[in-house]
Amino acid sequence: MAVLLIGAGDLADEVATALDALDVKIVRLEEPDEQEITDALARDDLERVSVVSRDDAVALRMALMVRYEDDEIPLLVTIVDSTAAAQLCRADPNVEITSMAEIVAPSLAGPCLAEDLVAVRNGPDGPVGVRTDGERTREEPLVPPDRGSRVLTLLGSLARPYDKSAALLVYGLLGLLAVLVAETVGAVIVLDQGVIDALYGATKTLVTVDPNDGVAKGPPGFKLFTTFAMLSALFFEALFTAGIVNRLIDTRLTGWAGRRSVPRRNHVVVVGLGKVGLRLCELLRSVGVRVVAVDDQDGGENVGIARQAGIPVVIGRGADPSLLRRLSLESACALAAVTSDDLQNLSIAMSARSIDPDLRIVLRAGDGRLANETRSLLRFGVVRDVHQIAAVLLAARSTGSSARSVLCHEDAAHLVHEDGRLERGAVLGTDASR
Repeated sequence: MAVLLIGAGDLADEVATALDALDVKIVRLEEPDEQEITDALARDDLERVSVVSRDDAVALRMALMVRYEDDEIPLLVTIVDSTAAAQLCRADPNVEITSMAEIVAPSLAGPCLAEDLVAVRNGPDGPVGVRTDGERTREEPLVPPDRGSRVLTLLGSLARPYDKSAALLVYGLLGLLAVLVAETVGAVIVLDQGVIDALYGATKTLVTVDPNDGVAKGPPGFKLFTTFAMLSALFFEALFTAGIVNRLIDTRLTGWAGRRSVPRRNHVVVVGLGKVGLRLCELLRSVGVRVVAVDDQDGGENVGIARQAGIPVVIGRGADPSLLRRLSLESACALAAVTSDDLQNLSIAMSARSIDPDLRIVLRAGDGRLANETRSLLRFGVVRDVHQIAAVLLAARSTGSSARSVLCHEDAAHLVHEDGRLERGAVLGTDASR
């Protein structure tokens, strides 16, 4: 059989290498025009078409060009955007949609939670963890890390708010409440007022309407106490007001409580909010694991998607130790460095290890040679060559294989079939360009 492979870039190169290893005849077009696609589809031995691109718009355009020439040939397309994928599948039942992010996210999520987990996925009865002995897979119900009670989680978020505006808001509010309670209790004890009258007088002082009427007739010591309370209230009101104004004006990527609050224990720090990072965050959240994402671009498309999904996002350099400390890295389950730059991921891992030498670290790699060097020499946690992992499954699906997913075991990527049987794929850490 022959497969028409359309696409340029590292991922398409890896798929071509994987197809070649399967002894499949490849017709490769990197950036074809309509005539080149027409000529390729005219071949008698062509059985399938695979469009492999990191750009959804390019992949969609190529798929439409193929379908214009041939509306029956099986078509595999890599598209990340779920809306575009759903529309294409609805319009064409003979097309299969997947993406590198969708394929590799389970293999990145597994090692974030336990060393012996090769993957994590959502099953029909809830989240499951995947383990393997190299021949078959074994799925077990996944028990997420203990997140503690909601009350303790809320108190932790309030006690240690991440961003400055949240800190101003929380500390200003707590300060105002402390002044209110202290002056109310003081009026009840010193001025012998009822609780309602004391609370009413303390509230007037707090909102700077008028001091408690009974203070003027009280002892000098209590007058000094009330004076200090009014000055303190003025200070805390300024903090509280500044926090409210800041949060109303600026777009907030984290919250001071709730889903978008920065977690403080048993969480996963995901550095890099590209397509792979976003899908990893979504998968971890869906199986009950709290995450916080770090990205260096506050205007990226995926940052907005993460915000809508309730995923807390912190803008900054993932290799900055001070930033990692603010994210409570010492109390985290793991750190996943999944930017598109291999050397940056390595720098992030080194910074994380300087904070917590025992931290579980998962690195994304795209260069087979660098991945192999990192895995064998530096041993900075689990290294996943995402291009090779995705290419193994994409190549198999391009030939009509029944494999439903791919996972990593030891030095190789393995195809997983419906019955749990493993089929050994490519050896990881090799360089496809050689």
